[in-house]
Amino acid sequence: MPCTKVGAGRAAVPNSGSLVMLITLFFGLSVHGILGQENSKPLSPTEAYKAALAPFTATKSQANDLTDADKYALGIGIAQASHDCLALSSDVSSLAGNANELFGLGQLCIFGQQFEPARAALVDYLALPRPPQREQALVLLVRAFLGLDSPVSAEAQVDSLLRDYTYDASIHSAIDEVIENTEGDRSLNFLALKLCARQSAATLPLLAKGTALDGRNGSASAATLFADAVRCAAVLHSSGKPDGLEDLAAVVQEPSWAGTADLALMQNALKRQQMVGKIVPFAVLRGNLPGTNGLVPRTIPLRRGTVLLIPFTLWSPSMPEITRDLVKMAPRQTIYAITSWRGNTGRDDFRSNEVLEGLRSWQKDLPPKVSILVVPDSVLAEFHSDVFPIGILIRNDIVLSNTVLSSQGAVRLVVDELGQDAGER
Repeated sequence: MPCTKVGAGRAAVPNSGSLVMLITLFFGLSVHGILGQENSKPLSPTEAYKAALAPFTATKSQANDLTDADKYALGIGIAQASHDCLALSSDVSSLAGNANELFGLGQLCIFGQQFEPARAALVDYLALPRPPQREQALVLLVRAFLGLDSPVSAEAQVDSLLRDYTYDASIHSAIDEVIENTEGDRSLNFLALKLCARQSAATLPLLAKGTALDGRNGSASAATLFADAVRCAAVLHSSGKPDGLEDLAAVVQEPSWAGTADLALMQNALKRQQMVGKIVPFAVLRGNLPGTNGLVPRTIPLRRGTVLLIPFTLWSPSMPEITRDLVKMAPRQTIYAITSWRGNTGRDDFRSNEVLEGLRSWQKDLPPKVSILVVPDSVLAEFHSDVFPIGILIRNDIVLSNTVLSSQGAVRLVVDELGQDAGER
């Protein structure tokens, strides 16, 4: 199966009834980040439509956005693909020289999560004279090597892509996958740093000119390219290297981004990383726990000790899995998953019984070390939380991390910031 962001496993997601409720809530949403947009130029109807779809688009990009029916169908498909891949790979002599079928076998095996047969089929395909889908095969080979836990070999395929093809959305995605598999891993972080440099070298000039990636191999919005550059700034910062935020700050000042749906997302991504190393804006965090018999007030000190906050909404389906991963990596660290009424409805920041029911349901599925806390929407805005989930790590007054938890690598970076002490507690 193609690599996706947010972990390799699959966690529980809202059931069909909950999903209907979430979809109902969705269509009342206005984009949280747009309200904080610094540029006063109004959005055109086209850009306003993009902005309104942003939460839905973000949710659909997460690995856990599956209904029960989707999961059953996907499971059946993977099982069938796995079986057929192994059967067909046992004798590939009949496919020798057949470019279409070798490429198809590679696709089949990737989908069936049979990565060694996928690698073999794709290598055979690429050995053919002038294979017609060579670029796509190299991208699939990146995924095969990542599935085989060989990111160094995956990075070698990225080298071929960058050498032989014009930078496009599929190459950008392939680089993303390798970075996500290596960032925060002390033995492999050098690969993340190397690929971050190459990715930023390709995308920052585009952003500075007011363009993104769009072509026959897909597209990547300006907000996506910018968010990936900010992610790389976080990797650089965690490695003790200059993060290059000055270049990113110059990008958001470009007049061409004024009046676009991308601008607010770009601004907030930048501001999140700019908070790192600064004093937390609140001395305490006040909110309410969604108890079974009503809301229970809770106050969390932020200026002493270590606090890990995970801003989320009910439309960020990867949150349960992310929090479980964090608990496994830092088992003694208490985690507060924070959200707001408005963040879940797009309307005024007042109590919603539908949202409360959803939060109570999610709390039952979370580890005991994770507590859901409903906070004023102004708290999410102060932390520039407009995409979810996010990991905000605070220790003794200082924000150590404020990053989107879009992958296992991002989770590792947060845990790494917790320090050696966190893993030993």
